Amino acid sequence: MSAEAEVYAALSGFSGLTAIVGTAIYPDVLPEKTPYPAVVFARVRTEPVISISNVYFGADVGLQVSCWGESRTEVDAAAVQADAALKAAGILPTGRQSGYDPDAGLYAAVIDTEIFEQP
Repeated sequence: MSAEAEVYAALSGFSGLTAIVGTAIYPDVLPEKTPYPAVVFARVRTEPVISISNVYFGADVGLQVSCWGESRTEVDAAAVQADAALKAAGILPTGRQSGYDPDAGLYAAVIDTEIFEQP
């Protein structure tokens, strides 16, 4: 299973998160007419794990899970549930940042995580 599939399964299967965002959980980019709050996740890094004898074991994959919304309150509520969803699936978050997009007028909470992706 790909790292993205693991993250999607964790997020979309967690009732605490879906109670807030419904089905608004997307890979890579938010669609144009997205209802908010919404979640988008994307791969930001892939580091292959290769032995000295050139055997590929898999990859350390960095992903970001971004919760977007029209208020800091709704974004934080979604982020708390996204964090819990990842942890429940055994995917440990490694950091969290907040942000604001003035052009869109939207707030964000971005959760960093790492997954070992096996071939």
